[in-house]
Amino acid sequence: MAGVGFRRRPAPRGFVLLLGIGLMLASAAGLAFLGGAATLFSDKQRGNQLADAASLSVAQWYAQALNYQAYANRAIVANEVMIAQSLTALAWVQQANSLTRQASSVASFIPGLQTFAQWAAQAAQAAELTTHGAVVIELPFRSAYTRALQASQEAMHLAVNPFNTQTLINEVVWSGDRRFFGQYLPTADVSRFYRAVKTYSGQERSLLAQHVTAELDRFTQSRSFDHRLYLLPTFTCIPTSLDRSFSKLIRRGATQLTDSYEDWQAGDTLSVHQWFRRGRWNPFCRSLSETIPLGWGAAVTQSGFQDGFYSQESQALTSSQVNPRARQRAQDGSARPMGYLGLSAYRDLADQTVQGREQAQYRIPVLVRLPTRNTLSRAAVSQDALLGAPSTVGSAVWSLSVAVTEFVDPQALGKAPAYLPSLFLPYWRAQLAAASPMDQAAALVVAQNRKESE
Repeated sequence: MAGVGFRRRPAPRGFVLLLGIGLMLASAAGLAFLGGAATLFSDKQRGNQLADAASLSVAQWYAQALNYQAYANRAIVANEVMIAQSLTALAWVQQANSLTRQASSVASFIPGLQTFAQWAAQAAQAAELTTHGAVVIELPFRSAYTRALQASQEAMHLAVNPFNTQTLINEVVWSGDRRFFGQYLPTADVSRFYRAVKTYSGQERSLLAQHVTAELDRFTQSRSFDHRLYLLPTFTCIPTSLDRSFSKLIRRGATQLTDSYEDWQAGDTLSVHQWFRRGRWNPFCRSLSETIPLGWGAAVTQSGFQDGFYSQESQALTSSQVNPRARQRAQDGSARPMGYLGLSAYRDLADQTVQGREQAQYRIPVLVRLPTRNTLSRAAVSQDALLGAPSTVGSAVWSLSVAVTEFVDPQALGKAPAYLPSLFLPYWRAQLAAASPMDQAAALVVAQNRKESE
């Protein structure tokens, strides 16, 4: 073994060491690039999420404000309907009271019916007093409540202003990440939305009055009928038809809102009518006239009945030729509970044309920015093209999102909408939408201006 020798390997030279150091540096640079790219991608994703959240939050706020206006309007209509029904009940029990009093007077000559007629008259009188007391309490309360609803509409509209819109965007963005800043673009419908809703008062309340009238039940709208009295045939003239062979029981009753929208009025009359000949030398039946007023009742909120309320054409109450004596007694003894403040003002879309209502859609583009001081270096941002996200200007990261507030008819079901946008229907909703070329151009201008300021 002593003769066997071993050759020693040459010691490493400096070239291998330099190559290893170079590989280590290249690996470190690659890791640094990947780390910066990953951080940039994460920031961009975060910015997109914040932009979506901010724009959708504003759009949902707008939709909720419009839906609140719709619910408030429906509550105003419901309270007005209840006021009309209360006055209807008061006028009706007044008529029932007068009718039972008449019947009690007649029944006083009939021994078997005298006790029952007196009991019915006392019950009707108690019902009138109870109804009158309830209406006196309810009327001012409901009228004041409608005013409170309208005041809440005004407060809601004042809250949804451009300044508070920007405040909401800031709150949503900063609650997610304090490094980002957000703003709505000049192409947003923020100012247009604020002007799209107006208050209707005075004679402009006709649409609200139509909604109230349409919601009245049939009994409240009209309580009129004509019946033949077969037990009371015509004997003062020669009838020319079956209808003129018998007397008639005619009732007229209705509840209406005055033309000034400041008062409700309700009235009921019930009378027996007989046929009479028109002239001395004409024995045939030609005219119908009131002979026995049986019942009457009326209730008004403030003043007396307006002209035309007893119009025969509208089939409301009696005209001056039908039930005139019962009509006069109803007016003389009408109940007048106080406290009604008139039909409330309300809020609705300012443009009530078909085209204007069809265009009642509000876009909210929001631009979210991660400023230069909070981003990576410009060298890292310059690699943005590798990430496929060309939303950087300079070394700041930008994200654009658009949400829209629109009216969606749930009954359409893919067909033509059954209703146009209105603030009487709470069908407003918010959803994200694609950015338009105008939104993108505005975002680029804002980003460039901000880059120059930085």
